Amino acid sequence: MRINKNQITYLKEISSPFYDEMKIEFLFHSNKLEGSTFDEKQLITLLTENKVQGEHSIDDVQETINSLKLFDFVIDTLNEELTPRLLKEFNSLLKQNTKQDEYGLIGVYKKIPNKLLGVDIETAQPYEVEEKIANILKAEIKNIEDIARFHQEFEHIHPFQDGNGRIGRFIILRQCILNNIDLIAIDNEFEKEYKRDLYIAQTQNNIKPLLEIFSKCQERLENKLKGLKKLLKELEKTLKFK
Repeated sequence: MRINKNQITYLKEISSPFYDEMKIEFLFHSNKLEGSTFDEKQLITLLTENKVQGEHSIDDVQETINSLKLFDFVIDTLNEELTPRLLKEFNSLLKQNTKQDEYGLIGVYKKIPNKLLGVDIETAQPYEVEEKIANILKAEIKNIEDIARFHQEFEHIHPFQDGNGRIGRFIILRQCILNNIDLIAIDNEFEKEYKRDLYIAQTQNNIKPLLEIFSKCQERLENKLKGLKKLLKELEKTLKFK
């Protein structure tokens, strides 16, 4: 399912429930991949009623609130070039008022080397991040292969102290919208496959398995958001959105 910049901006501005549905679908799975304990019903309650239901850690609550705000910010900044400054704003918004914030580790590139648990991948050293990020931001994004390559490189660099997975998936969403590509929301049902295939891409420079996961997630999202797809067709007719 494809949605362009004008369409999604319009749906956000009119507070369309279809926009909220897409936001919940994207965030539930992206946050779940990072261990969030919010289920979809609890996430909807947080979004619509500003109430927290269930038992969650303080940081999980704060990061979930932040992710709702960051989703909107990502949409609001679609007209901006993806720059180091914007990436740092993404991280700052996602991690504000968390323990990372207390230690001055948000909105800046990592200060301490980080490691991916359970895999033998060395992420970039703090002193390498600025140059490596500057280099990948020069890449021209035109198709899904470009998105996959960017994603594996961004996650391999792991530029921030924390929040890299979620920010990486927000970038995927942004790149899909801007390049008229079927939306990709990594479904947590494919968590093991996604992490395995991302590892293959990072260690073997082979993005084919990762592309297969992207395709599965595109198909699954389209099946879930059939109402939104129908609405987009109506918008094209009535409001001439293209």
